[in-house]
Amino acid sequence: MKRATAPLIVLALLVTACGDGDAGGTTTTTVVSGVSGSIHLSGGLEGRDETWVLESDGTVLGPDGYTGAIDADDRARLESAVTASDFFDLDAEYLPDDLCCDRFLYEVTLTRGGITHTVTTIDAADAPQALFDLIQTFLGAVRPA
Repeated sequence: MKRATAPLIVLALLVTACGDGDAGGTTTTTVVSGVSGSIHLSGGLEGRDETWVLESDGTVLGPDGYTGAIDADDRARLESAVTASDFFDLDAEYLPDDLCCDRFLYEVTLTRGGITHTVTTIDAADAPQALFDLIQTFLGAVRPA
């Protein structure tokens, strides 16, 4: 359920103004910049199943109720990795016919500038290396050290 609602929440934040104004008559709006989204990984020898959500304000939501935040350096690295991978122009999936062998399956959903795109792949798939670099950068940014 988290995977389905997180992109909707992010989309709502992108188009919603917050507040009715203050006593001075000014309106407060949510300023959203950069990339937001989620990464779900499953599989591997341990049978891992994790979803990490990055909110537009830098808040990170993870497994077992984890809440954290990414810093400006991680945000910059992630933005660079998204750009380098041409993420929003990638195919929706890079999956081989045979999904065997205890590999990790990754589902990455990102939103930037009101555009949302999802890419699914698996370790050692015939996918652009920049996609795997993005996955590692995303996980490195959202997981606690």
